[in-house]
Amino acid sequence: MKGNRGLLIAVVALVLVGAGWWSLRRSESAPSVDLIAGLEAATKAPAGATFEAVDAELGGETRRAIYAPPPTRITWKVKVPDDAWLKVAVGMKPESWTAEGNGVLFLVGVSDGKRFDELFRQHVNPFGNPGDRKWIPVWVDLSAYAGEDIDLIFNTRIGPDGQPDDPRNDAAVWGNPEIVVR
Repeated sequence: MKGNRGLLIAVVALVLVGAGWWSLRRSESAPSVDLIAGLEAATKAPAGATFEAVDAELGGETRRAIYAPPPTRITWKVKVPDDAWLKVAVGMKPESWTAEGNGVLFLVGVSDGKRFDELFRQHVNPFGNPGDRKWIPVWVDLSAYAGEDIDLIFNTRIGPDGQPDDPRNDAAVWGNPEIVVR
């Protein structure tokens, strides 16, 4: 009986060591993709719109961010690694918090050239909702696109759906956008 218990403990230990090694190997083979570093190569629309890498402080937390007031679109061409997730935070710069406006609609989607899949939608309005006066963390699972070459698309729109356009004080920022492997 004691011999079987020892064998079981040895097998469990071996499985745990193997799983740890496999996990480390996977994380080394698929580094994160810093989307701010790729901003220059990304397709940006409309022409003449403001797209700027900035340090933005929201709610006492500073992040490297992309300032892209609406309506804008940023498209990165990426090959999605296995177990990939998009990690980003959305928000609006503090000058918009106490200035009239109806906020910004943030959207993230992917396209393979044939179809578009919307993966994330968030309306942020720090003037009307003081709870939006911070970074709002977002995690989007990209594993369904593993191994595929896709267009990763960030959109900002003027205000929420169903309301009149109000571009006043729409200081939208995408904080620390990156593709990570979990």
